[in-house]
Amino acid sequence: METNPIRAFAEMWTHIFDFSGRTRRASFWGAVVINFLVSVALDFFPYASVIYTVVSLLPGIAMFVRRLHDINWSGWWLVVALIPFGGIFVFVLFLMDSTGANRFGDSPKYGKVPF
Repeated sequence: METNPIRAFAEMWTHIFDFSGRTRRASFWGAVVINFLVSVALDFFPYASVIYTVVSLLPGIAMFVRRLHDINWSGWWLVVALIPFGGIFVFVLFLMDSTGANRFGDSPKYGKVPF
């Protein structure tokens, strides 16, 4: 099933405080692209751009943590992006695909894996 980027963006906003669970790679990148396009569109209105950036910070971090959970990494690995060249490492993690159920729950891509 293909993920609609608009739906992924809406999902990012509906799970603002949800730091548990998982986010599929397609949903993650769809939301990132739409978020980027909204930010670019708001650049013509400086105050609106700053307000949007501040307001979208928490849902974005929550989505980043859920994406790390999808590849079975702790959300604390997001802190690595704060050190020099750490952002490259975290970016590569975001490109990785899920392999199935892990300690953070069943895979949203593959569903429940019978054991």
